[in-house]
Amino acid sequence: MTKQRIQVTIISDTELAIYNMNYLADRINLALSHGGLSATAFWLLKILCRIKVHFLYAIDLANRSATSKTSTHHPDFDFISLHTQHDIDSAPSALIAQLNEQSGLSVNRLIEQGSTVYALVDDSNIVSQLNIGWQPIITVDSPTHLTFTLSPKDAFLGYLFTYPKYRGCGAATKLVEKVCEDAAFRKYSRIVTHIRSTNAPSLNTFKKIGWKRIGWILTSTNGRLLSTRSAKKMGVHIAKANHPAIDG
Repeated sequence: MTKQRIQVTIISDTELAIYNMNYLADRINLALSHGGLSATAFWLLKILCRIKVHFLYAIDLANRSATSKTSTHHPDFDFISLHTQHDIDSAPSALIAQLNEQSGLSVNRLIEQGSTVYALVDDSNIVSQLNIGWQPIITVDSPTHLTFTLSPKDAFLGYLFTYPKYRGCGAATKLVEKVCEDAAFRKYSRIVTHIRSTNAPSLNTFKKIGWKRIGWILTSTNGRLLSTRSAKKMGVHIAKANHPAIDG
């Protein structure tokens, strides 16, 4: 019989104390930030009641406000969109590899399924990225495996991610605005997304550029779908998926 070696990592009392202090500092900073008190309340709901809340947000592309169409000053990043296999083949392999780290599925799989991957690029580095699913039914893996059945001419935004060194300079705002312009050009009428109630920075970004909350998603921390308030009334049907996520 082969003996298996089990490696045990021992954390000292000092290391544990530092970790706890850093964690507490993060929670305090969250509470003091814009929208932080609300985010902290939902975090406590998760800790105490084992319930996670996500908000459903959307933007009407035809009636975007002047504020949402006007960008503030941003660094001069390049905007790229990957729609086809040719786009992937034409991009540097290192760039595709970096996109794959934060896109849920691989870029190739997303393109095969009919999605588009968008990003802002600083030289050879990804600044911010997201996926847009153009399909009528989207499957996600957060907060649990769910299917979103969208209304005609809806698109779904997922996996918005900005690398830490570029946060705070408006990169995510610029990227979302550029994607809205592209979706409107493609004759889509609305983009829908879901955002963690504890993610104050993302909520602030979407509110700033004219997105509106259209529903809530309540799940248990063990992955059970509890409720989807207002979503169906707003044209989005959400159900528990019976298979792994195929798009995000």
